[in-house]
Amino acid sequence: MNQTLSRTDFRSREPAFARARGPEIVLDRVDPILLVDDAVRAVLATLRPTNRVGRERDASPCFADRLLGVRQAEQLPAGIRAVRIAPQTVVTPLARDLLKKRGIEIRLGVSPELGRLARGEWAFAIGEETGQLQALRRGLLSEPREWLELDPDLEVVGGWLVESSGRGALWVTNDGARTVWRACQSPGVRAAVAAEPSDVHRAVDGLGLNLLVVEPAGKTIALVRQLAAAFRQGGAPGVPADLHEEVLR
Repeated sequence: MNQTLSRTDFRSREPAFARARGPEIVLDRVDPILLVDDAVRAVLATLRPTNRVGRERDASPCFADRLLGVRQAEQLPAGIRAVRIAPQTVVTPLARDLLKKRGIEIRLGVSPELGRLARGEWAFAIGEETGQLQALRRGLLSEPREWLELDPDLEVVGGWLVESSGRGALWVTNDGARTVWRACQSPGVRAAVAAEPSDVHRAVDGLGLNLLVVEPAGKTIALVRQLAAAFRQGGAPGVPADLHEEVLR
């Protein structure tokens, strides 16, 4: 006759040595993949401070103008440790002394950011709305070289120019003389009217032109674009090394 044994009955029939055994210890198996993952994380943790230093180094401001003077040195943000300059940049002795007092190191090098600054950033503003100037706008925006369109307002154009180094703007307006006079009242803006490419080249070389003003009357779209091309030909606008900063103030 089959009998169903309870757990108590079954344990009572076990040998004494079996009942005397202590609780069984079950060892958890450690996944070797987890061990490798922990080791990799520990190594990466030791490398993180080095990566942060690299990012700080990359965050150093770039300067690609022809001249780094006292005024430019004073405008560098507080807390930086270095400033990177392009090979053609001239640092004045006074600016060098000021940077040394502020603990800012001057580094000479080439980087994508410096390359972009060396080529310059370019914008245009069109003051009048005519069919011819609308065609000019479409032509500039369709060029392979990038153009940014700004509102024809002195605060907008002047603010954009001085916000970063290496910027140049083309302003097309029927009131060229007054536009130049007003623009030159803004620190850092060096404006001139030009009618021929030779005028542009002289203004770029002698003044470090960063605001080219063109009066469209009597000029074809092709000529205006030729003036714009001459403006960009020299690369990023910058103050000539032989032009004293006092003249610009």
